[in-house]
Amino acid sequence: MEKRLPEIITSVEHANDYISWIGGCKTEFDVNAAARLIVQFFNLQYFVFGALYRNGEQEHYRYFFGCAPEWCYLYIQNKWYAIDPFIGYALKNSSPILASDIPLTSPGQQRMMASASEYGFRSGIVVPAHSASSSWVGLLYLGTDDEQDRAQQSLDAHRNLMRAFGLELLEWFVCRQHDNSVSDLDLDKLDLKLLCKAQEHATAAEAARELGITLALAESRYRRLYRKLDVPAKRHAVDKAVELGLIRSLL
Repeated sequence: MEKRLPEIITSVEHANDYISWIGGCKTEFDVNAAARLIVQFFNLQYFVFGALYRNGEQEHYRYFFGCAPEWCYLYIQNKWYAIDPFIGYALKNSSPILASDIPLTSPGQQRMMASASEYGFRSGIVVPAHSASSSWVGLLYLGTDDEQDRAQQSLDAHRNLMRAFGLELLEWFVCRQHDNSVSDLDLDKLDLKLLCKAQEHATAAEAARELGITLALAESRYRRLYRKLDVPAKRHAVDKAVELGLIRSLL
Protein backbone atom coordinates (compact mmCIF):
# COMPACT_ATOMS: atom_id res chain seq x y z
CA MET A 1 0.00 0.00 0.00
CA GLU A 2 1.38 3.42 -0.97
CA LYS A 3 2.42 5.58 1.96
CA ARG A 4 0.02 8.45 2.54
CA LEU A 5 1.76 11.81 2.76
CA PRO A 6 0.65 14.25 5.47
CA GLU A 7 -0.93 17.54 4.42
CA ILE A 8 1.46 19.43 6.70
CA ILE A 9 5.12 18.54 7.25
CA THR A 10 5.85 18.40 10.97
CA SER A 11 8.98 16.25 11.15
CA VAL A 12 12.21 15.46 9.34
CA GLU A 13 10.71 12.08 8.41
CA HIS A 14 7.75 13.79 6.72
CA ALA A 15 10.11 16.16 4.90
CA ASN A 16 12.20 13.24 3.63
CA ASP A 17 9.02 11.51 2.43
CA TYR A 18 8.01 14.57 0.44
CA ILE A 19 11.49 15.01 -1.03
CA SER A 20 11.49 11.36 -2.15
CA TRP A 21 7.98 11.76 -3.56
CA ILE A 22 9.08 14.55 -5.93
CA GLY A 23 10.79 12.04 -8.22
CA GLY A 24 7.43 10.49 -9.11
CA CYS A 25 5.66 13.77 -9.86
CA LYS A 26 4.34 14.04 -13.41
CA THR A 27 3.87 17.79 -13.59
CA GLU A 28 5.61 20.95 -12.45
CA PHE A 29 2.40 21.85 -10.61
CA ASP A 30 2.75 18.79 -8.37
CA VAL A 31 6.43 19.50 -7.74
CA ASN A 32 5.63 23.10 -6.87
CA ALA A 33 2.95 22.05 -4.37
CA ALA A 34 5.33 19.63 -2.62
CA ALA A 35 8.16 22.16 -2.69
CA ARG A 36 6.06 24.82 -0.98
CA LEU A 37 5.33 22.48 1.94
CA ILE A 38 9.01 21.57 2.27
CA VAL A 39 10.00 25.26 2.23
CA GLN A 40 7.44 25.97 4.95
CA PHE A 41 8.97 23.18 7.05
CA PHE A 42 12.30 24.98 6.72
CA ASN A 43 10.51 27.99 8.30
CA LEU A 44 10.99 29.91 5.07
CA GLN A 45 8.46 31.26 2.58
CA TYR A 46 9.65 31.36 -1.03
CA PHE A 47 11.86 29.51 -3.46
CA VAL A 48 13.26 29.64 -6.97
CA PHE A 49 14.79 26.61 -8.65
CA GLY A 50 16.99 26.99 -11.70
CA ALA A 51 18.66 24.39 -13.91
CA LEU A 52 21.76 25.68 -15.69
CA TYR A 53 23.64 24.25 -18.66
CA ARG A 54 26.93 25.62 -19.97
CA ASN A 55 29.07 24.06 -22.69
CA GLY A 56 31.58 26.40 -24.27
CA GLU A 57 29.64 29.37 -25.57
CA GLN A 58 26.27 27.65 -25.14
CA GLU A 59 24.19 28.63 -22.13
CA HIS A 60 20.70 27.50 -21.21
CA TYR A 61 18.58 28.34 -18.18
CA ARG A 62 15.33 26.78 -16.99
CA TYR A 63 13.42 28.02 -13.96
CA PHE A 64 10.36 27.44 -11.91
CA PHE A 65 9.29 29.86 -9.26
CA GLY A 66 7.58 29.54 -5.89
CA CYS A 67 7.34 33.25 -5.20
CA ALA A 68 5.63 36.44 -6.37
CA PRO A 69 4.91 36.36 -10.13
CA GLU A 70 6.07 39.97 -10.34
CA TRP A 71 9.56 38.93 -9.24
CA CYS A 72 9.64 36.18 -11.88
CA TYR A 73 8.76 38.74 -14.55
CA LEU A 74 11.41 41.21 -13.41
CA TYR A 75 14.11 38.53 -13.24
CA ILE A 76 13.45 37.37 -16.79
CA GLN A 77 12.71 40.81 -18.24
CA ASN A 78 15.96 42.27 -16.89
CA LYS A 79 17.96 39.17 -17.89
CA TRP A 80 19.36 38.98 -14.39
CA TYR A 81 20.27 35.35 -15.00
CA ALA A 82 23.21 36.70 -17.01
CA ILE A 83 24.70 38.43 -13.95
CA ASP A 84 23.19 36.42 -11.08
CA PRO A 85 25.96 35.99 -8.47
CA PHE A 86 24.28 32.86 -7.13
CA ILE A 87 24.73 31.12 -10.47
CA GLY A 88 28.46 31.78 -10.33
CA TYR A 89 28.59 30.32 -6.84
CA ALA A 90 26.52 27.25 -7.75
CA LEU A 91 28.70 26.41 -10.75
CA LYS A 92 31.84 26.20 -8.61
CA ASN A 93 30.56 25.07 -5.20
CA SER A 94 28.37 22.41 -3.62
CA SER A 95 27.77 23.70 -0.07
CA PRO A 96 24.59 25.58 0.92
CA ILE A 97 25.39 29.14 1.96
CA LEU A 98 23.62 32.26 3.16
CA ALA A 99 22.88 34.50 0.20
CA SER A 100 24.37 37.44 2.10
CA ASP A 101 27.74 35.67 2.19
CA ILE A 102 28.05 35.81 -1.61
CA PRO A 103 29.65 39.13 -2.68
CA LEU A 104 27.80 41.47 -5.03
CA THR A 105 30.37 42.77 -7.48
CA SER A 106 28.39 45.03 -9.80
CA PRO A 107 25.61 47.65 -9.68
CA GLY A 108 23.42 45.24 -11.64
CA GLN A 109 23.75 42.56 -8.99
CA GLN A 110 22.97 45.13 -6.29
CA ARG A 111 19.82 46.19 -8.16
CA MET A 112 18.80 42.55 -8.55
CA MET A 113 19.07 41.88 -4.82
CA ALA A 114 17.36 45.14 -3.87
CA SER A 115 14.45 44.13 -6.09
CA ALA A 116 14.41 40.60 -4.65
CA SER A 117 14.10 41.98 -1.12
CA GLU A 118 10.97 43.89 -2.19
CA TYR A 119 9.32 40.62 -3.25
CA GLY A 120 9.99 38.45 -0.21
CA PHE A 121 13.68 37.59 -0.47
CA ARG A 122 14.89 39.86 2.32
CA SER A 123 17.25 37.07 3.35
CA GLY A 124 17.92 33.72 1.76
CA ILE A 125 19.92 30.56 1.29
CA VAL A 126 21.65 29.37 -1.89
CA VAL A 127 21.72 25.59 -2.38
CA PRO A 128 23.78 24.25 -5.33
CA ALA A 129 22.91 20.83 -6.76
CA HIS A 130 25.33 18.76 -8.84
CA SER A 131 24.71 15.36 -10.42
CA ALA A 132 27.59 13.13 -11.52
CA SER A 133 25.49 11.90 -14.44
CA SER A 134 24.30 15.23 -15.84
CA SER A 135 25.89 18.35 -17.31
CA TRP A 136 23.08 20.44 -15.83
CA VAL A 137 23.65 22.20 -12.50
CA GLY A 138 20.82 22.99 -10.10
CA LEU A 139 20.43 26.19 -8.09
CA LEU A 140 17.84 26.29 -5.31
CA TYR A 141 17.27 29.70 -3.75
CA LEU A 142 15.24 29.69 -0.54
CA GLY A 143 13.99 32.97 0.88
CA THR A 144 12.10 34.79 3.61
CA ASP A 145 10.97 38.35 4.18
CA ASP A 146 12.24 38.09 7.75
CA GLU A 147 15.59 39.09 9.23
CA GLN A 148 18.87 37.33 8.43
CA ASP A 149 18.77 35.35 11.70
CA ARG A 150 15.83 33.32 10.43
CA ALA A 151 17.70 32.15 7.34
CA GLN A 152 20.75 31.32 9.46
CA GLN A 153 18.68 29.25 11.90
CA SER A 154 17.02 27.40 9.03
CA LEU A 155 20.35 26.64 7.37
CA ASP A 156 21.84 25.38 10.64
CA ALA A 157 18.85 23.13 11.30
CA HIS A 158 18.18 21.76 7.82
CA ARG A 159 21.41 21.92 5.81
CA ASN A 160 21.39 18.23 4.80
CA LEU A 161 17.69 18.26 3.94
CA MET A 162 18.25 21.31 1.75
CA ARG A 163 21.00 19.48 -0.12
CA ALA A 164 18.69 16.49 -0.68
CA PHE A 165 15.85 18.79 -1.75
CA GLY A 166 17.98 20.61 -4.32
CA LEU A 167 19.36 17.38 -5.76
CA GLU A 168 15.89 15.82 -6.03
CA LEU A 169 14.64 18.87 -7.92
CA LEU A 170 17.59 18.62 -10.31
CA GLU A 171 17.02 14.89 -10.89
CA TRP A 172 13.32 15.54 -11.51
CA PHE A 173 14.18 18.20 -14.07
CA VAL A 174 16.72 16.00 -15.88
CA CYS A 175 14.30 13.05 -16.05
CA ARG A 176 11.41 15.19 -17.32
CA GLN A 177 13.68 16.79 -19.89
CA HIS A 178 14.75 13.34 -21.11
CA ASP A 179 11.16 12.14 -21.44
CA ASN A 180 10.02 15.32 -23.19
CA SER A 181 12.94 15.23 -25.64
CA VAL A 182 12.32 11.58 -26.51
CA SER A 183 8.66 12.36 -27.15
CA ASP A 184 9.24 15.60 -29.09
CA LEU A 185 11.86 14.01 -31.37
CA ASP A 186 10.00 10.69 -31.67
CA LEU A 187 13.00 8.59 -30.67
CA ASP A 188 13.05 4.91 -29.73
CA LYS A 189 15.36 2.73 -27.63
CA LEU A 190 17.64 1.96 -30.59
CA ASP A 191 18.14 5.69 -31.22
CA LEU A 192 19.21 6.20 -27.61
CA LYS A 193 21.54 3.20 -27.71
CA LEU A 194 23.18 4.52 -30.88
CA LEU A 195 23.67 7.92 -29.26
CA CYS A 196 25.34 6.23 -26.29
CA LYS A 197 27.66 4.35 -28.65
CA ALA A 198 28.50 7.61 -30.40
CA GLN A 199 29.32 9.11 -27.02
CA GLU A 200 31.73 6.20 -26.46
CA HIS A 201 33.41 7.12 -29.80
CA ALA A 202 32.29 3.87 -31.43
CA THR A 203 32.18 3.80 -35.22
CA ALA A 204 28.94 2.91 -36.97
CA ALA A 205 30.37 -0.56 -37.67
CA GLU A 206 31.31 -1.07 -34.02
CA ALA A 207 27.91 0.15 -32.85
CA ALA A 208 26.16 -2.18 -35.30
CA ARG A 209 28.17 -5.17 -34.14
CA GLU A 210 27.65 -4.47 -30.44
CA LEU A 211 23.93 -3.83 -30.84
CA GLY A 212 23.35 -6.79 -33.15
CA ILE A 213 22.07 -4.80 -36.12
CA THR A 214 23.31 -4.36 -39.69
CA LEU A 215 25.77 -1.64 -40.63
CA ALA A 216 23.26 -0.29 -43.14
CA LEU A 217 20.64 0.12 -40.41
CA ALA A 218 23.12 1.80 -38.06
CA GLU A 219 24.22 4.28 -40.72
CA SER A 220 20.63 4.99 -41.72
CA ARG A 221 19.61 5.59 -38.11
CA TYR A 222 22.57 7.89 -37.50
CA ARG A 223 21.64 10.00 -40.53
CA ARG A 224 18.08 10.21 -39.26
CA LEU A 225 19.32 11.23 -35.80
CA TYR A 226 21.43 14.02 -37.29
CA ARG A 227 18.33 15.36 -39.07
CA LYS A 228 16.17 15.17 -35.97
CA LEU A 229 18.79 16.84 -33.80
CA ASP A 230 19.56 19.36 -36.56
CA VAL A 231 23.30 18.76 -36.42
CA PRO A 232 25.87 18.01 -39.16
CA ALA A 233 27.87 15.18 -37.58
CA LYS A 234 28.20 12.60 -34.82
CA ARG A 235 30.23 14.80 -32.46
CA HIS A 236 27.60 17.51 -32.59
CA ALA A 237 24.87 14.92 -32.11
CA VAL A 238 26.44 13.78 -28.83
CA ASP A 239 26.72 17.36 -27.55
CA LYS A 240 23.10 18.08 -28.45
CA ALA A 241 21.91 14.80 -26.92
CA VAL A 242 23.63 15.60 -23.61
CA GLU A 243 22.17 19.11 -23.66
CA LEU A 244 18.66 17.72 -24.20
CA GLY A 245 19.07 15.11 -21.50
CA LEU A 246 18.78 12.23 -23.97
CA ILE A 247 22.03 10.71 -22.72
CA ARG A 248 23.97 11.32 -19.53
CA SER A 249 27.28 13.11 -19.46
CA LEU A 250 30.38 10.94 -19.11
CA LEU A 251 32.20 13.76 -17.27
